[in-house]
Amino acid sequence: MVSYKERILESIRESDMGLTTVDVAKKAGVSKTTVIKYLSVLKSEGRCEYVEVGPAKLWRATPVAKSRTPATEESADDSQCVVESLEVKSVGESDDGKTLSLSFRVKPEQVASLLRQIRNCTGERTS
Repeated sequence: MVSYKERILESIRESDMGLTTVDVAKKAGVSKTTVIKYLSVLKSEGRCEYVEVGPAKLWRATPVAKSRTPATEESADDSQCVVESLEVKSVGESDDGKTLSLSFRVKPEQVASLLRQIRNCTGERTS
């Protein structure tokens, strides 16, 4: 059974222009109160955002949420690392061949988490 959170996210993924809170509730088949709760959670996870149009908020999925790339759990015997995808607008490499510059909208704590995941995958030790 699909969770309320996933039903709400799926509803806003399917909309090109965005949906009001009431429209999300109707489309997902859940109460407005439940929608408000889960939209807040999804927004804090970076999976949706809103734009204010007059007194209304139009909710829409972020590019990461629209990608629909499911993150799978790593089994105990599997040595591969799974990292969520980020929409990258530009990539540049420095002259030293070790620095990679990425350009995208992300919170500092998300960058720190991504760096920890990369270090875990590559076996690099943190100082």
